[in-house]
Amino acid sequence: MGDTATMESGYVFDTSWEREHGRLLALEEIYDSQSRHRLTELGVADGWHCLEVGCGAGSIARWLARQVGASGHVLATDVDTRFANAHGLSNLEIRTHDLRSDDLPDASFDLVHARAVIEHLPDRDEALRRLAAATRPGGWVVVEDFDFDGWAAVDDFDLDGPMDPAAAGYFPPGYTGPAERLGRALRATFGAADADPGTSRRLPEALTDAGLTEVGAQVHAPVRTGGDAAFLPLTLRSLRPRLLATGEVTDWDIEDVISLTKSFGTTYLPNFMVIAWGRKPL
Repeated sequence: MGDTATMESGYVFDTSWEREHGRLLALEEIYDSQSRHRLTELGVADGWHCLEVGCGAGSIARWLARQVGASGHVLATDVDTRFANAHGLSNLEIRTHDLRSDDLPDASFDLVHARAVIEHLPDRDEALRRLAAATRPGGWVVVEDFDFDGWAAVDDFDLDGPMDPAAAGYFPPGYTGPAERLGRALRATFGAADADPGTSRRLPEALTDAGLTEVGAQVHAPVRTGGDAAFLPLTLRSLRPRLLATGEVTDWDIEDVISLTKSFGTTYLPNFMVIAWGRKPL
Protein backbone atom coordinates (compact mmCIF):
# COMPACT_ATOMS: atom_id res chain seq x y z
CA MET A 1 0.00 0.00 0.00
CA GLY A 2 2.67 2.49 0.79
CA ASP A 3 3.16 2.25 -2.44
CA THR A 4 0.72 -0.66 -3.06
CA ALA A 5 -1.88 -2.25 -0.80
CA THR A 6 -1.04 -3.94 2.45
CA MET A 7 -4.52 -5.39 2.31
CA GLU A 8 -6.85 -5.63 -0.65
CA SER A 9 -10.07 -4.96 1.24
CA GLY A 10 -11.03 -1.30 0.98
CA TYR A 11 -7.91 -0.26 -0.93
CA VAL A 12 -8.99 2.44 -3.36
CA PHE A 13 -6.35 1.86 -6.03
CA ASP A 14 -6.69 -0.91 -8.59
CA THR A 15 -3.38 -2.76 -8.36
CA SER A 16 -4.15 -4.52 -11.66
CA TRP A 17 -4.40 -1.19 -13.53
CA GLU A 18 -1.97 -1.25 -16.46
CA ARG A 19 -0.23 1.95 -15.32
CA GLU A 20 -0.11 1.21 -11.59
CA HIS A 21 3.61 0.50 -11.61
CA GLY A 22 4.23 3.87 -13.25
CA ARG A 23 2.06 5.58 -10.63
CA LEU A 24 4.11 4.00 -7.85
CA LEU A 25 7.38 5.04 -9.49
CA ALA A 26 6.03 8.59 -9.77
CA LEU A 27 5.10 8.54 -6.08
CA GLU A 28 8.67 7.56 -5.24
CA GLU A 29 10.00 10.39 -7.41
CA ILE A 30 8.16 12.99 -5.35
CA TYR A 31 8.26 11.59 -1.82
CA ASP A 32 11.41 9.45 -1.50
CA SER A 33 13.82 12.29 -0.81
CA GLN A 34 12.00 13.36 2.35
CA SER A 35 11.68 9.74 3.50
CA ARG A 36 15.40 9.17 3.04
CA HIS A 37 16.22 12.42 4.83
CA ARG A 38 14.15 11.52 7.88
CA LEU A 39 15.49 7.96 8.08
CA THR A 40 19.04 9.28 7.81
CA GLU A 41 18.37 11.80 10.59
CA LEU A 42 17.22 8.95 12.83
CA GLY A 43 20.57 7.24 12.34
CA VAL A 44 19.94 4.26 10.05
CA ALA A 45 23.35 2.68 9.69
CA ASP A 46 25.42 -0.37 8.97
CA GLY A 47 24.15 -3.49 10.72
CA TRP A 48 20.58 -2.33 11.32
CA HIS A 49 17.65 -4.67 10.82
CA CYS A 50 14.77 -2.86 9.13
CA LEU A 51 11.15 -3.60 8.24
CA GLU A 52 9.59 -1.78 5.27
CA VAL A 53 5.80 -2.28 5.34
CA GLY A 54 3.90 -1.69 2.12
CA CYS A 55 7.06 -1.65 0.04
CA GLY A 56 5.30 -1.00 -3.27
CA ALA A 57 7.84 -0.57 -6.04
CA GLY A 58 10.64 -1.07 -3.51
CA SER A 59 12.78 2.06 -3.73
CA ILE A 60 12.98 2.75 0.02
CA ALA A 61 13.58 -0.93 0.79
CA ARG A 62 16.51 -0.98 -1.65
CA TRP A 63 17.88 2.27 -0.26
CA LEU A 64 17.69 0.86 3.28
CA ALA A 65 19.46 -2.31 2.17
CA ARG A 66 22.34 -0.23 0.87
CA GLN A 67 22.51 1.78 4.10
CA VAL A 68 22.60 -1.23 6.46
CA GLY A 69 25.22 -3.13 4.46
CA ALA A 70 26.07 -6.80 4.43
CA SER A 71 25.81 -7.08 8.21
CA GLY A 72 22.27 -5.67 8.19
CA HIS A 73 18.99 -6.94 6.83
CA VAL A 74 15.83 -5.44 5.35
CA LEU A 75 12.49 -7.24 5.26
CA ALA A 76 10.14 -5.59 2.74
CA THR A 77 6.48 -6.64 2.86
CA ASP A 78 3.31 -6.04 0.91
CA VAL A 79 0.16 -7.90 0.02
CA ASP A 80 1.04 -7.41 -3.64
CA THR A 81 4.78 -7.65 -4.25
CA ARG A 82 4.72 -7.83 -8.06
CA PHE A 83 6.34 -4.41 -8.42
CA ALA A 84 9.08 -4.93 -5.82
CA ASN A 85 12.49 -6.10 -6.94
CA ALA A 86 15.58 -6.65 -4.80
CA HIS A 87 17.88 -5.76 -7.73
CA GLY A 88 20.42 -8.32 -6.56
CA LEU A 89 20.70 -7.02 -2.97
CA SER A 90 21.35 -10.14 -0.90
CA ASN A 91 20.40 -8.45 2.37
CA LEU A 92 16.91 -7.52 1.11
CA GLU A 93 14.09 -10.01 1.58
CA ILE A 94 10.73 -9.36 -0.09
CA ARG A 95 7.77 -11.15 1.46
CA THR A 96 4.04 -11.24 0.80
CA HIS A 97 2.41 -10.15 4.06
CA ASP A 98 -0.85 -8.69 5.34
CA LEU A 99 -0.23 -6.37 8.27
CA ARG A 100 -3.79 -6.81 9.48
CA SER A 101 -3.68 -10.59 9.89
CA ASP A 102 -0.14 -11.97 9.50
CA ASP A 103 2.30 -12.18 12.39
CA LEU A 104 5.45 -10.13 12.72
CA PRO A 105 8.42 -11.14 14.88
CA ASP A 106 8.45 -9.40 18.26
CA ALA A 107 11.13 -6.82 19.08
CA SER A 108 13.20 -7.68 16.00
CA PHE A 109 13.83 -4.44 14.08
CA ASP A 110 15.90 -1.33 14.68
CA LEU A 111 13.65 0.53 12.26
CA VAL A 112 10.07 -0.03 11.10
CA HIS A 113 8.85 2.19 8.26
CA ALA A 114 5.43 2.36 6.60
CA ARG A 115 4.43 4.92 3.95
CA ALA A 116 0.82 5.44 2.85
CA VAL A 117 -0.26 2.26 4.61
CA ILE A 118 -1.90 2.98 7.95
CA GLU A 119 -4.48 5.37 6.48
CA HIS A 120 -5.98 2.48 4.49
CA LEU A 121 -6.41 0.00 7.36
CA PRO A 122 -9.70 -0.41 9.22
CA ASP A 123 -8.03 -0.70 12.65
CA ARG A 124 -5.29 1.89 12.44
CA ASP A 125 -4.45 1.97 16.15
CA GLU A 126 -3.98 -1.79 16.25
CA ALA A 127 -1.75 -1.63 13.18
CA LEU A 128 0.49 0.92 14.90
CA ARG A 129 0.65 -1.23 18.03
CA ARG A 130 1.78 -4.16 15.89
CA LEU A 131 4.49 -2.06 14.30
CA ALA A 132 5.66 -0.92 17.73
CA ALA A 133 5.67 -4.50 19.02
CA ALA A 134 7.95 -5.55 16.13
CA THR A 135 10.46 -2.83 17.04
CA ARG A 136 13.40 -3.46 19.33
CA PRO A 137 13.74 -1.35 22.49
CA GLY A 138 15.54 1.80 21.41
CA GLY A 139 14.43 1.34 17.81
CA TRP A 140 12.34 3.69 15.69
CA VAL A 141 8.91 3.52 14.09
CA VAL A 142 8.42 5.92 11.17
CA VAL A 143 4.97 6.31 9.62
CA GLU A 144 4.06 8.48 6.63
CA ASP A 145 0.52 9.12 5.47
CA PHE A 146 -1.08 11.40 2.93
CA ASP A 147 -3.38 14.24 3.70
CA PHE A 148 -5.76 13.45 0.85
CA ASP A 149 -7.19 16.90 0.28
CA GLY A 150 -3.98 18.91 0.53
CA TRP A 151 -5.08 22.54 0.75
CA ALA A 152 -8.09 21.68 2.92
CA ALA A 153 -5.69 20.18 5.44
CA VAL A 154 -4.24 23.61 6.11
CA ASP A 155 -7.56 24.74 7.52
CA ASP A 156 -7.67 21.62 9.70
CA PHE A 157 -4.44 22.73 11.38
CA ASP A 158 -6.47 25.52 13.06
CA LEU A 159 -5.66 28.40 10.78
CA ASP A 160 -8.27 31.16 10.75
CA GLY A 161 -10.86 30.64 8.03
CA PRO A 162 -10.86 28.50 4.91
CA MET A 163 -7.78 28.59 2.70
CA ASP A 164 -8.34 29.57 -0.94
CA PRO A 165 -6.14 27.24 -3.03
CA ALA A 166 -5.33 29.91 -5.62
CA ALA A 167 -4.56 32.58 -3.02
CA ALA A 168 -2.32 30.14 -1.14
CA GLY A 169 -0.37 29.31 -4.30
CA TYR A 170 -1.53 25.70 -4.36
CA PHE A 171 -3.32 26.07 -7.68
CA PRO A 172 -3.19 29.00 -10.09
CA PRO A 173 -6.21 31.22 -10.79
CA GLY A 174 -8.77 29.46 -12.95
CA TYR A 175 -8.22 26.10 -11.28
CA THR A 176 -9.58 26.97 -7.84
CA GLY A 177 -13.07 25.57 -8.45
CA PRO A 178 -11.96 22.23 -9.95
CA ALA A 179 -9.33 21.85 -7.23
CA GLU A 180 -11.82 22.43 -4.42
CA ARG A 181 -14.32 19.99 -5.95
CA LEU A 182 -11.57 17.46 -6.46
CA GLY A 183 -10.56 17.77 -2.81
CA ARG A 184 -14.12 16.95 -1.73
CA ALA A 185 -14.25 14.01 -4.15
CA LEU A 186 -10.96 12.60 -2.87
CA ARG A 187 -12.12 12.81 0.73
CA ALA A 188 -15.41 11.10 -0.17
CA THR A 189 -13.64 8.41 -2.20
CA PHE A 190 -11.24 7.43 0.54
CA GLY A 191 -13.91 7.70 3.20
CA ALA A 192 -16.16 5.33 1.26
CA ALA A 193 -13.32 2.79 1.22
CA ASP A 194 -12.89 3.02 5.03
CA ALA A 195 -9.65 4.94 4.64
CA ASP A 196 -9.27 7.88 7.01
CA PRO A 197 -8.06 11.12 5.38
CA GLY A 198 -7.42 12.50 8.86
CA THR A 199 -4.98 9.76 9.90
CA SER A 200 -1.89 11.79 9.03
CA ARG A 201 -2.75 14.68 11.33
CA ARG A 202 -3.32 12.32 14.25
CA LEU A 203 -0.12 10.32 13.82
CA PRO A 204 1.88 11.95 16.65
CA GLU A 205 -0.88 11.25 19.15
CA ALA A 206 -1.38 7.74 17.79
CA LEU A 207 2.32 6.90 18.06
CA THR A 208 2.32 8.13 21.65
CA ASP A 209 -0.73 5.98 22.37
CA ALA A 210 1.18 3.02 20.89
CA GLY A 211 3.76 3.46 23.67
CA LEU A 212 6.47 5.30 21.75
CA THR A 213 8.51 8.23 23.05
CA GLU A 214 10.56 11.04 21.45
CA VAL A 215 7.65 11.47 19.05
CA GLY A 216 7.97 14.08 16.33
CA ALA A 217 6.41 14.93 12.98
CA GLN A 218 6.91 17.02 9.85
CA VAL A 219 4.73 17.95 6.90
CA HIS A 220 6.20 17.53 3.43
CA ALA A 221 4.49 19.80 0.89
CA PRO A 222 6.17 19.22 -2.49
CA VAL A 223 5.41 22.15 -4.78
CA ARG A 224 5.61 20.93 -8.36
CA THR A 225 6.07 22.60 -11.73
CA GLY A 226 3.74 21.62 -14.54
CA GLY A 227 5.17 18.87 -16.71
CA ASP A 228 7.73 17.62 -14.19
CA ALA A 229 5.94 14.71 -12.54
CA ALA A 230 3.32 12.08 -13.32
CA PHE A 231 2.08 11.16 -9.85
CA LEU A 232 -1.00 13.38 -9.62
CA PRO A 233 -2.31 12.79 -13.17
CA LEU A 234 -1.80 9.03 -12.88
CA THR A 235 -3.50 9.00 -9.49
CA LEU A 236 -6.49 10.90 -10.84
CA ARG A 237 -6.77 8.59 -13.83
CA SER A 238 -6.60 5.55 -11.59
CA LEU A 239 -9.31 6.92 -9.31
CA ARG A 240 -11.47 8.51 -12.03
CA PRO A 241 -14.45 6.06 -11.75
CA ARG A 242 -14.51 6.35 -7.96
CA LEU A 243 -14.15 10.14 -8.03
CA LEU A 244 -17.02 10.53 -10.50
CA ALA A 245 -19.19 8.19 -8.43
CA THR A 246 -19.05 10.63 -5.50
CA GLY A 247 -21.00 13.25 -7.48
CA GLU A 248 -18.62 15.92 -6.14
CA VAL A 249 -16.59 16.30 -9.29
CA THR A 250 -17.08 16.14 -13.06
CA ASP A 251 -14.91 14.60 -15.73
CA TRP A 252 -14.14 18.14 -16.90
CA ASP A 253 -12.82 19.00 -13.42
CA ILE A 254 -10.51 16.00 -13.45
CA GLU A 255 -9.25 16.85 -16.93
CA ASP A 256 -8.71 20.50 -15.93
CA VAL A 257 -6.41 19.50 -13.08
CA ILE A 258 -4.60 16.92 -15.22
CA SER A 259 -4.06 19.62 -17.86
CA LEU A 260 -2.58 21.87 -15.20
CA THR A 261 -0.05 19.23 -14.19
CA LYS A 262 1.13 19.04 -17.80
CA SER A 263 1.31 22.79 -18.38
CA PHE A 264 4.89 24.02 -18.21
CA GLY A 265 5.41 27.18 -16.20
CA THR A 266 2.55 26.57 -13.75
CA THR A 267 2.95 25.42 -10.17
CA TYR A 268 0.70 23.26 -8.05
CA LEU A 269 0.79 21.29 -4.85
CA PRO A 270 -0.06 17.58 -4.72
CA ASN A 271 -1.05 15.94 -1.47
CA PHE A 272 0.81 16.73 1.71
CA MET A 273 2.73 13.86 3.28
CA VAL A 274 2.92 13.84 7.06
CA ILE A 275 5.97 12.03 8.43
CA ALA A 276 5.81 11.01 12.09
CA TRP A 277 8.27 9.04 14.19
CA GLY A 278 8.66 7.64 17.67
CA ARG A 279 11.13 5.55 19.65
CA LYS A 280 10.41 2.39 21.57
CA PRO A 281 11.50 2.82 25.19
CA LEU A 282 14.51 0.84 26.40
